[in-house]
Amino acid sequence: MKGLKSIKTDVTRREFVRLSAFATAGTVMAACGAGDAAPEAEAPMEEAPAESAAEAAPDSGSMYNEAPRLAEMVANGDLPPVDERLPVAPLVLEGLDGVGNYGGLWRAGRRGQADHFAVNQVIIRGALSINQELTINPMIAESWSVSDDATEFTFNLREGMKWSDGAPFTSADIRYWYDEEVHNEELTPVFPAWLTANVEGANVPAEVSTPDDTTVIFKFASPNALFHYSGGILLSFPVRSAEYMKQFHPDHTDDPDGLNQMIADADLELWTDLYVDKRSGRHENPESPMLWPWTVGTDFTEPLVTATRNPYFWAVDTDGNQLPYIDDLTFRQFTDPDVYALWCINGEIDCQSRHVRNTDITVLKENEEAGDYKLQIWRRTAVYGLHLNMTAKEPRLRELFQARDFRIACSIGVDRDAINELVFDGTATNMQYGPPVESPLYVEELNNAHLEYDPDRANALIDGLGYVERDADGYRLWKDGSGERIRWTMLGGPTVTDNDQMLIDFLTDMGFEINYRGAERALAQELDRNNDIEARTTFMDRNLIPLADPVIWINRANTERPWGNAWQMWSVNPDNPIGEPPPDGHWQWDLWRIWDEIRVTADGDKQNELFKEILRIWGRELPTVGYFGELPRPVVVRNGFKGIHAGYPWDCCRGVYEHIIDNATWYWEDPENHM
Repeated sequence: MKGLKSIKTDVTRREFVRLSAFATAGTVMAACGAGDAAPEAEAPMEEAPAESAAEAAPDSGSMYNEAPRLAEMVANGDLPPVDERLPVAPLVLEGLDGVGNYGGLWRAGRRGQADHFAVNQVIIRGALSINQELTINPMIAESWSVSDDATEFTFNLREGMKWSDGAPFTSADIRYWYDEEVHNEELTPVFPAWLTANVEGANVPAEVSTPDDTTVIFKFASPNALFHYSGGILLSFPVRSAEYMKQFHPDHTDDPDGLNQMIADADLELWTDLYVDKRSGRHENPESPMLWPWTVGTDFTEPLVTATRNPYFWAVDTDGNQLPYIDDLTFRQFTDPDVYALWCINGEIDCQSRHVRNTDITVLKENEEAGDYKLQIWRRTAVYGLHLNMTAKEPRLRELFQARDFRIACSIGVDRDAINELVFDGTATNMQYGPPVESPLYVEELNNAHLEYDPDRANALIDGLGYVERDADGYRLWKDGSGERIRWTMLGGPTVTDNDQMLIDFLTDMGFEINYRGAERALAQELDRNNDIEARTTFMDRNLIPLADPVIWINRANTERPWGNAWQMWSVNPDNPIGEPPPDGHWQWDLWRIWDEIRVTADGDKQNELFKEILRIWGRELPTVGYFGELPRPVVVRNGFKGIHAGYPWDCCRGVYEHIIDNATWYWEDPENHM
């Protein structure tokens, strides 16, 4: 496919020695062309001395090397040899700083018990992945293929691959997951849309076949060309060990009485409740076998969540050293972000961006030497913008927000440069919400649409819509003769930010009364579901890999970015009492039509061409008004922590933020000092 290239990264044991020398630095081993050029690091990174790289046990005749901790377990008879733990064709990775060193502890933070993704973004792996060069690569799957009509996807698993407890990982695990979990209405009341194809408006589940232990075929009733972009394929493979999960399923357990006792001991009523707990959808069950480089070893209710290396992880470096390099991870709980900032300053966070605030950049830079760390700067691709709910419950707001000239006025009537200089020290880039420039889907006429500051023209556009009269305080009045001010409530974060306040000031200067309402995320989501939002400000992410995460652009399952709430609710479920279809002939229909065409188009070039049509509609209509993006994204990295470089694009969600560079290749220059 064009733009996001497909990479082959598996080798057999016989091929390994022959191919190792040809791996390209900083990428997974590739059998086809390299992706787009990676950004330069802030400073040259010295390659670790050869004699210290991946120090393992003395050579025992094995083709592969392993961490000293695991070698000791093998010597004690507690673990099979590394050759028996790795698949026939392990994934081969080379980090940005070459072959690394074994050992050490990586410390990070998590904000409260609910912050599962602080852990997940570090450990999860998909069947496929997207790396820092924006190429699609095999991961858990050794390879994959797509039929010419995009109705059949074949995934070839790695022969001999194992779960973290040493049990075989085969197609039988996927068969069990699909038949006994996905198709079980007690466990899965709503069938996952990503496992369906649309046939005459109905979502038809895929047929899954497993002709042998290493082959899984998903066959769809109609073309599903973007299936391999799904979160369950690219982000986190949802399959669990069938051998482990069967004990909690009444149709498969060998001990029904024991299952009933487990349900009672957990103070639960239904087997499904216990099953979901044990299944560990967010990987918080330490007993559940996993496929990740590190396995979680403590309950998420603990203040310190720990993870340790998976002895059966299925990847090696170019010298045959089993990955990951780092032994252990810890995720320390906090609730006050100021406390987390102090941890960073004190050198108690080894590598993390998730909780590092832009407002702390200055103080973090000032304390680099004292804290023994380097503040790397990445580029956050998200764009700050204003969502005007064109389906707001107030009819007069609907009319106003649906007027394109009004949305254009809200763009050119705001001085982006003033906000950028005052709030962000000039580090932001003025732009609409579009893919970043390195994306094959970058469309200049969208990103640069209506960026000029022209308050006179903005007011003229609003006057032209008939909102001419003002009261004694300068606020515009509705044109229905009611004498009421034009006002709306703008939802934002729990506390109003400086950029929110400046935006409100510019909108007020245009004659509108804005009431700011701060809300935590849970409340904002509830208001969104009930279509009780009139307008909202957010940073819009998910733009680095548009075909994987198009929800904001197409307004389908578009939560928390409410530019057409009732329309998107109707598109997901026409029976939703809050949902309603767009007006006949509205451009929202064009967005959905083009997206549905992309979903059945197998050719990658054609997919890109069609998606650019969506982006050009955005450039004309401005469904959401973007103001600026490309803000610096700080990543705290302790000195001596290798494998992660500055300057890359930082985005949710398929890119997994800074972990778009595979963190199994990160290592300590001096691991003995970081135990």
